Amino acid sequence: MKEIQEHNKERLNAVTSFLKWYRINSGFSQQLLSESSGVSRNNIIRYESSMPKNITLLTLFEIADALELDVNQIFLEIK
Repeated sequence: MKEIQEHNKERLNAVTSFLKWYRINSGFSQQLLSESSGVSRNNIIRYESSMPKNITLLTLFEIADALELDVNQIFLEIK
């Protein structure tokens, strides 16, 4: 498995932290987001954990759609 470079870990953490913040502020529980997006609750928990991990674009799109979130917003603050 390819090791994730540090700056990409930071980017990944920024994306998943934003998604968690947006989920909470939109009134979604992890379970509701799971049901709305078709992404398993276990994966949502994993994405929101503090350890860097990968999230596919398709999964990102599914979560964004469930939250009625423009995907562009996710990347606005990422450097």
